[in-house]
Amino acid sequence: MTEFEEEVYRALLRGGAAEGQPEGVRVAIARLAELGLVRLDGGEGAVAVGPEVGITRLVRRRMLEASAELRRVCEAWETLPALMSERRGWGFGDVVERVEEAELDERIWSLALDAGEVLTMRDQGWRVGAEVLSRLLRRLGEGVRWRTIIPRELLKDAEVVEYGTRLHRAGDRHRVADSAVQPLVIVDRLVAFVPAVVNGRRSGALMIRQSGVVAPLVDLFERVWDHAIDLELDVSAGLSARERRILFLLATVAKDEIAAREMGMSLRSYRRHVADLLARLGAVNRIQAAVLAKQRGWI
Repeated sequence: MTEFEEEVYRALLRGGAAEGQPEGVRVAIARLAELGLVRLDGGEGAVAVGPEVGITRLVRRRMLEASAELRRVCEAWETLPALMSERRGWGFGDVVERVEEAELDERIWSLALDAGEVLTMRDQGWRVGAEVLSRLLRRLGEGVRWRTIIPRELLKDAEVVEYGTRLHRAGDRHRVADSAVQPLVIVDRLVAFVPAVVNGRRSGALMIRQSGVVAPLVDLFERVWDHAIDLELDVSAGLSARERRILFLLATVAKDEIAAREMGMSLRSYRRHVADLLARLGAVNRIQAAVLAKQRGWI
């Protein structure tokens, strides 16, 4: 609304007549009627709609307009990769771009800090600058979903444990995998970054926007995540690799004989380990132990 249209609306709310040129008032009333703030009654003229109805209606209309504008902006943003490909002479359909090491962090964070979900696997310690960390913590506080997987080897570094635990508690949920992992970043399940050279340091990355490639990478992440251990529980539990394996078999294998054979130990030794784990979990039977271990992120 213009200031004059607001004055006319306020005057009608008070039950009076708006001041100003008759033609200007008529134009303002027509505009207010279009906005749903005035009802035109042939017998009584213009009647102001109550603000609890009219303003709510106006706000809803503006929200719908803003949402439509946001969709148009997002559609424009989605055309950027294709336009960049055309400029580089790759053709419209190319969806894999090599990003050099010098610009890799900037490219990843430019997408990740505006994303709703980020999945990462890290194979070495890391830190980010103070400005990026501040923005990341703010985004985590807003409820965006971040998950990170690190290999157990990194827990030997106290700084990694301290830094990872800080992010974990802020909302970037961390889990620990028993085996080594390859670096991976997936943004909103639409864009993935993988090393350009396997085990190659400072070799840059491939930025992939092909859904047929990104989807299996998401599936890979989820599979590793399901078998990894919550960072804080892992650090505090002090479980050995053997104990974690026994818990996994306890939850997935029905017969002790088969599980013992999988572990390469005697049936008596296996059952002794199971009894110890039940006691640590405070479980009265194996089914409850499996449930508790799953709830605590031990398996």
